Amino acid sequence: MTTRTAEWTNPPAEQDELLTWFRDMCERDPVQRAPQSGEWHVFGYAEAVEVLSNHVDFSNSVTDVPESSALKLFGTGNLSWMDPPRHRQLRALVNQVFTPRFVNELAPTINAVATKFLAELRAKNSVPFVDAYVFPVMSTVIAEMVGIPSGERKLFGHWLRVLLSITAPSEEENKVAIFATLTREMNRVLHEQIEDRRPNPRNDLLTKLVESEIDGVAPTDDEIAGLTALLLATGEGGGTQTLANAIICLDQHPAAADRLRADSSLLDNAIEETMRYRSQATRIARLTTKPVTVGRHEIPAGQKVSVWLTAANRDPRQFSDPDTFDIERSPNPHLALGNGIHYCLGASLARLEVKIALEHFLRATKEFSIDYAKSQILDPRLICGAKEIALKVVWADQG
Repeated sequence: MTTRTAEWTNPPAEQDELLTWFRDMCERDPVQRAPQSGEWHVFGYAEAVEVLSNHVDFSNSVTDVPESSALKLFGTGNLSWMDPPRHRQLRALVNQVFTPRFVNELAPTINAVATKFLAELRAKNSVPFVDAYVFPVMSTVIAEMVGIPSGERKLFGHWLRVLLSITAPSEEENKVAIFATLTREMNRVLHEQIEDRRPNPRNDLLTKLVESEIDGVAPTDDEIAGLTALLLATGEGGGTQTLANAIICLDQHPAAADRLRADSSLLDNAIEETMRYRSQATRIARLTTKPVTVGRHEIPAGQKVSVWLTAANRDPRQFSDPDTFDIERSPNPHLALGNGIHYCLGASLARLEVKIALEHFLRATKEFSIDYAKSQILDPRLICGAKEIALKVVWADQG
């Protein structure tokens, strides 16, 4: 049964106004159709779970990438654009090599990298937090995990930075063209490394993917390149923005930062709450494959559906006091990393990276504050996070 849709307004760009918009829209109706575009929008938690867990009726193959686009180079193995059965096969392949043990064995590397970059900051009381700590830690760890050679890491880092800058406001350069050029170069490097792993195996993810099989069939080089690019982008991007968001949350809730310094056992909870409170991925798109009912609405086949994760993670029907940042919130079944078969591929790595890097930083500091006028906060309608955070720091050893 189709009911009258609630009054529609477009999402505002300012963070607090956007959160108010989410709350108002969800209260009016957790499922709505935008009258001008015809696109459907899901704001409620239960409705979001219903869509994300139903990969049969809601296709993940939404992005129509032109054949001329450089991104097409990574389309073959990109799980973000794929449905079963190939999605199941490639996901199983990654799960075969990207195991909890494999991720946990990266802990010493993360500790060493965090220690190194933190030591370089200790003489400074004003720190570009993302550029000087967050990004170097995350990109170095994932580059080592994948097996990106040291001589190519500058290219890899530049590729990721430009990818992030596409969502940053007030950027004048032609970022899309630059990103396309870098993507072609990244594709070349990845294929060279994949070919090199066959005669020269190493203890890295590329080698494991090259040596793996699913249903007796090895993945193609294009599929390995696409899978690797997806892991690079989501693993690094998710970790970078979650750590940036954690610092924003703790700046706004300094008592929580003090509690974490006193009791590191709360770190896991704090990271989950950061993901809920400031969901890095604001929304996820799906496409209906047949008429399907969500909430009180029947959505026809072939309709684009936007699931607003930020709104679902603030739904008071699921979370008590949803606008309160509570580092002891438990349980915390947030949707920041998705749900169902498309749950974030790099989730375990992102959690481990953020936990170790945040613990090192909190242990090294007495207090910190963000200069928002000098920071670059991303458009929350696209990504919740920051391109840069201007941080004023009082170090623990400064008396």
